[in-house]
Amino acid sequence: MEWEKELIAVNKQYTPLDTKGLMVSVGDKMVTWQAEKLFTAANLTKLPIYLFYYEKAVRGQMDLLEEIIVPTERRIAGKGVLHLLPRIEKWTIEDLLTMMIAVSDHEATNQLIAHVGLRTIQEWIETKEWKKDVKLRRYLMDYASGLTNEISPKGAIAVMKDIIQLGEQNLEWQEKIEFPLLNQQFRNGLPGSLTEKNIPILEILNKTDEDNTVLHDVALFRYKDKKVYIAALAMDVQDEAQMYAWMQDIGKLIFQKIEER
Repeated sequence: MEWEKELIAVNKQYTPLDTKGLMVSVGDKMVTWQAEKLFTAANLTKLPIYLFYYEKAVRGQMDLLEEIIVPTERRIAGKGVLHLLPRIEKWTIEDLLTMMIAVSDHEATNQLIAHVGLRTIQEWIETKEWKKDVKLRRYLMDYASGLTNEISPKGAIAVMKDIIQLGEQNLEWQEKIEFPLLNQQFRNGLPGSLTEKNIPILEILNKTDEDNTVLHDVALFRYKDKKVYIAALAMDVQDEAQMYAWMQDIGKLIFQKIEER
């Protein structure tokens, strides 16, 4: 990749380096920085759950219009909307999947885990090539468990690729699968210095994360016939603005380079 040196130079401008992981994948070419390092997954935990459900749906093993009763009491506050709509009890699986990705709803995520069981999703992860790079050990916000969900930049890209490829291989499902990622409400990270309104031919599909001292973003940039997958993960973040600047500089550089090709 001819712009590897520029990308690594941008990465090194922001310190400390040991708390960041980066992976950029263009076809069979990659730029990596601690790509196999496991980070606290936080909201990126939602990506393998999303893939699990859509794999089942595409194979006819899951009806996404099935309704789940979400108890009105003790809903998890924070990100999302379910806790703001306590009088609505019935939600389809598809509704919960959309909220889990587009607005990063914690309650929707936990309801989806509970619907099939944590063990079921864990066993499914063990069948994947990326199983060493994704660790789903607990429900979201279950700090009392003492366990941590983890993911590496390599794992984040692998899961994102599987999601995108599932849609590409099943075209009747593609629009539905990609919709929440294309309409992600949090765009401060890798796409932060770009806008599809000003670059209408550019499509950005991403899942971001912001949780205390954790900032992550994994994205697919589609421009004309080009596809670039990016995962930028940071933990022990002391300066949030600096980490967002790091991600935005990477996103901006990558777009400039694919636009030139």
